[in-house]
Amino acid sequence: MNSNIEEISKKIPGIVGWAGVAFVTILAFLGKYYFKFSAPSQAMMWLSWFLLTLLFLYFTAKGKQLFEFAQESKLELQKVVWPARAETVQTTMIVMAMVAVTGFVLWAVDLSMMWIIGKITHLG
Repeated sequence: MNSNIEEISKKIPGIVGWAGVAFVTILAFLGKYYFKFSAPSQAMMWLSWFLLTLLFLYFTAKGKQLFEFAQESKLELQKVVWPARAETVQTTMIVMAMVAVTGFVLWAVDLSMMWIIGKITHLG
């Protein structure tokens, strides 16, 4: 009996959190479609919706996993060794050159195939 009460009491924050997300979302959409707000008011409404949704999600199990994942991702991004500016520019130039060469090769193949098909069908 006691364990059932404990299980239910553990689930209540999650249920309240998801209900809060649904309620805030319904209010935001009803406010958007039934009332004519100015653009700044709509922006504030959607920003409030986003922040309240994040707040309510924090109290759910999935929300806590999501926030934990975001924190771990931030730590991993701090470990990344970013390339220097010169390396970035050089790599970008190589990619642009290869895209141009590939485009030219595909254009040449397309042109030659159109010429061959034209000769076969006597249309070219």
